[in-house]
Amino acid sequence: MGSDNGKSKFRRETGQPRPSDRLRREKEPPTDGGQAPDESAPDTSGQVGPKSRAGKKAAKEARRTDKSKFRAEKSADKLTAAKEKRAAQKPQRPPGAAKTLTRAAGYEVWAKVHGKIHEVERENVGTEAAHRTELSGEKAGRAVTRYAKRRIRDRPARQVVKRERKSVRAAADYRFRQTAAGNPGPESNPVNRFLQKRRLKKQYQKQLKEAARKSATKVGEAAASGIEKIGRAAVNFIGRHPAGELMALLCFLPIAILQSCVGGALAVGSGLAGAVGGTSYLAEDADIDEAELRYTEWETDLTIRANNAASTHPGYDEYRFSIDRTGHDPYAIPAYLTAKHDDFTFAEIRGELQSIFDRQYTLDFTRIVEVRSYTESGTDADGNSYSYTVYYNHYILQTTLTARSFEGVISPLLTTRDERERYAVYMLLRGNRQFVGSPFAFDWLPCVSSRYGYRVHPISGEKDYHTGVDIAVPAVTEILAGGAGMVVSAGNGGSYGLTLLVDYGEGISARYAHCSALLAGAGRSVTPGDVIALSGDTGAGTGPHLHFEVMENGEYRNPLYFAVIP
Repeated sequence: MGSDNGKSKFRRETGQPRPSDRLRREKEPPTDGGQAPDESAPDTSGQVGPKSRAGKKAAKEARRTDKSKFRAEKSADKLTAAKEKRAAQKPQRPPGAAKTLTRAAGYEVWAKVHGKIHEVERENVGTEAAHRTELSGEKAGRAVTRYAKRRIRDRPARQVVKRERKSVRAAADYRFRQTAAGNPGPESNPVNRFLQKRRLKKQYQKQLKEAARKSATKVGEAAASGIEKIGRAAVNFIGRHPAGELMALLCFLPIAILQSCVGGALAVGSGLAGAVGGTSYLAEDADIDEAELRYTEWETDLTIRANNAASTHPGYDEYRFSIDRTGHDPYAIPAYLTAKHDDFTFAEIRGELQSIFDRQYTLDFTRIVEVRSYTESGTDADGNSYSYTVYYNHYILQTTLTARSFEGVISPLLTTRDERERYAVYMLLRGNRQFVGSPFAFDWLPCVSSRYGYRVHPISGEKDYHTGVDIAVPAVTEILAGGAGMVVSAGNGGSYGLTLLVDYGEGISARYAHCSALLAGAGRSVTPGDVIALSGDTGAGTGPHLHFEVMENGEYRNPLYFAVIP
């Protein structure tokens, strides 16, 4: 192996240069075969001077320019493809006669079913709550479905806007690098280079955006002109053929959709971005809670005022009452306020809420005078019988409390489609502020017999602040822990009966009262879904139920907002 006879396959070819010798150095021409470099040429193999750094920087900038050019071309291609896809999108067609008739028949069946339920729901609180929940869910579901369909249909227009924005940025970057290559600018000052770069990029972006806006305006004007021509033709047709009004209405639907799409494209989809501005309440928990609490207090004060008409208006011979029941869907207030104002404080919306209350309820005291009579009889001095009629005024106080639905009052106040759709979504998703898990494994909302807030106490008849919700369930129904936490106290809570207080951490706690049995003692750790007690009728109550409270940093919160309902 050590022989140098030229026959070993492991022998180095001495006539070939070493790999390190074949490497091409900066400013050094490659060697040809095994010939040594020219002795007369200057040795620049170790050169690190300004010219070498400038060459490397120029090569690096050239590579960046090439990449920028590639991005600009690719963005332009994607923009062209998006525009072609939008142009190829067919206008939405109106439903046919068969589908229209089917919808009408379905609506008739729906109306009859819900009408029958409405006739009997007043007799049962649970049935009424379930029916209201169902109606709200159906309405919110329809709104979410419409929103999803519209988002799917408007996707090509949104893609054009997105691609246009990226294309503008990429083209501006490429034009800047082209300009910088021809005019390097103040190389000696990094600050000046940075400011120059920003200034040129902004200038190019502004120019490209202006060009894109003018192009979109031309397209919009052409589409609007076409729509205007179609509209004039439709008006003329109706004038000549009054019987064709139905056909004209059907023709108007695709025109309106086309006009909406054009307007959406010109507005860069700004309306779509806020169609559903999130699914959570945006206000602070305390302000959300205060709005509901004050509204229930106003309702309670009004009911007590109507019921106490005899004591506050004495002196009448008779008192008549026609009193509608007060109440509202508890989810409607935060849903309306969030859809209308996004974030809010109670101080900001108190006047508006009072105005809604005044529209929902009307209390009238009407004085009625009826002329009545009775017959007097007697015997005169001669022993003759006689009789006569005596007339007198009978004074009556008619107390009338008229209640409208809360939704009926606020519906005209939701003036835009965006507000109406957001209201429907908030009603469906309940604000996404649930701190505590459900105390039961089933939907307990229809079982709520007394809500959070002010009320007329069912035993004393006085105004009472109800700090939780009463859930009317059969005795010994299993009560579940609402999360990972620790039992703070367990025992007899006086009017609360057998009570558990569980701390779930981060300032959140919950109280479970009127239990028939407690299955977790003080100091015990619990996990979500643990059975911690059984419902009952201990303490002061009107029947088996669970009194359920949620507290945040010691302040009561509405469990309908801040606890999970399966």
